[in-house]
Amino acid sequence: MASESAAPAGGSLAPPHCFVTVGATAGFRQLLAEVASPAFFETLAALGFTRLSVQCGPDLAWFEERVAGLDAEAKRGIEVEAFDLTNSMQAHMIACRSERGVRLPGCIISHAGTGTVLEAMRYSAPLVVVPNPTLMDNHQAELAEEVENQRWGIYGRLGHLAEAVRRIHALVAKGPLANLPPYTPPPFPVPESQRNKLFDWMALTAYPEEFRRQQHLLELHDSQGASSEGPRVPSSSQAGREEQQRMGLD
Repeated sequence: MASESAAPAGGSLAPPHCFVTVGATAGFRQLLAEVASPAFFETLAALGFTRLSVQCGPDLAWFEERVAGLDAEAKRGIEVEAFDLTNSMQAHMIACRSERGVRLPGCIISHAGTGTVLEAMRYSAPLVVVPNPTLMDNHQAELAEEVENQRWGIYGRLGHLAEAVRRIHALVAKGPLANLPPYTPPPFPVPESQRNKLFDWMALTAYPEEFRRQQHLLELHDSQGASSEGPRVPSSSQAGREEQQRMGLD
């Protein structure tokens, strides 16, 4: 099994790369078991993937043992690298993002941790979010449902991971995610005029002064007789449609 390395290279167009991340602390053996199954490798190979990178958290040795138990035919020629943690999360995720004339779109398969999902969305890479049912009263399922409802990615259900990868692959092929320009980091914090999603407000909490300013503006808005029904988050239907088009899942 290969050690941690950088994004795939070689050829005129690098083939799809699959990156799986389970988070840093809590184990997620149910997800890792599916990733280490012959059926999952068969699906990746059928879709043209040649590399699989897996961030395993505390279950690295367990996962490596599962993969080592597969014969060469079961792994379908796919190169596998596994590690417990990584300082190269951005590189692994960007390797799953298409780039015009450089690489084909791959797939990020992520546990439903808010921070990891936010980071994956930042790179406009095809995303499958898999809730860990043993954590937080299954609140992760609510996040995964919202990701799919908003067309930011696919809700990946345990027992149906290969199906989720096929779904995201088919959706991406129909939209702009299949042929993106080079990644350019966006401005951060998100400009006020573009702050139309709940996730943006969650990220804004890292900037207390700006967050307090926005809360004050909302309170002034309410005190002037505006309706308080619905979520207290500014929205823009046009911006929402542009976001869905950008993600290519509309």
